Amino acid sequence: MQIAVRDFGGSGSGLVLIHGLSRTLVDWSLLAPLLAARHHVVAMDVRGHGRSSDGPWSWAAAVADVDTVIGQVGLKRPAVMGHSLGGMIATLWGREHPEASGVVNLDGHGNPRPEQYLGLDPDYVAERRAELEALQKQQLAALGGPLSTGQVEALTAQQRAIAARLGAPEDLFVEGLQRMLEVSAGGVRLRPAPDGYAAEIYASLDEVDMFAAYRELRCPLLLFSAVAAEPGAIPGPPWLGGLMSAFRKGQTRDLEEVAAERPNVRLETLAGAHGLLFEQPEAIAQATLDFLDGTIRRS
Repeated sequence: MQIAVRDFGGSGSGLVLIHGLSRTLVDWSLLAPLLAARHHVVAMDVRGHGRSSDGPWSWAAAVADVDTVIGQVGLKRPAVMGHSLGGMIATLWGREHPEASGVVNLDGHGNPRPEQYLGLDPDYVAERRAELEALQKQQLAALGGPLSTGQVEALTAQQRAIAARLGAPEDLFVEGLQRMLEVSAGGVRLRPAPDGYAAEIYASLDEVDMFAAYRELRCPLLLFSAVAAEPGAIPGPPWLGGLMSAFRKGQTRDLEEVAAERPNVRLETLAGAHGLLFEQPEAIAQATLDFLDGTIRRS
């Protein structure tokens, strides 16, 4: 295994950044320079993503890759921060490292649980989630093989549109897409394969109870929760906004319970969708720096 990293520089204690599923280390291009004001910041491509090698997927292997990066870069007692899938990996890494200076989880709380859709009928939730799963599988199947020039152009336009919706630089999203593309004699393919490696990781999300992991963690933990300010603006079926709004309320309730129970857990709730690292990098950076400053002083 070879794990690709990008060193954003900075001085002070180390901080490793881990991106989300089917994304790359480019996602940290806005946030990392802000964090590098007080920390030596290094971002990594998760195995099977970006420029990192392919390798058998397991949570244990993903956590071990973080240790590999820390050892190779020479970081001493670093903190680890992740977004989405990366937040889950960071949390599981922290569970194995009670001596860590801190873990920051940016909206990586695992798959929604049925009871988290507050105020909605369970049968309605099950039907809507089944529709979403079917729609997702249909979309991913179309991207599973070699991509045509038209498909690459469409994906590029899609990334530009997402950037515009989030108020992020378009070139950041285009660079991220290019890092996800593998060009070979067999054509252009997405990494990780939507109908292969990415689907395998997605299926493994249900193997992890993140709320149990939060309660088992002994090192300082900062949790970010996104609450969409305008759920109706989420692209997709007309009922998606209401479904996500109900889920976010239930998830926030559960996160608040964890934070109230565990003295080592801090919760920050920000208005925004799942891509809040692009929407509110300054607020995230400030909360993260304050959190890590406190953990370092206490150690």
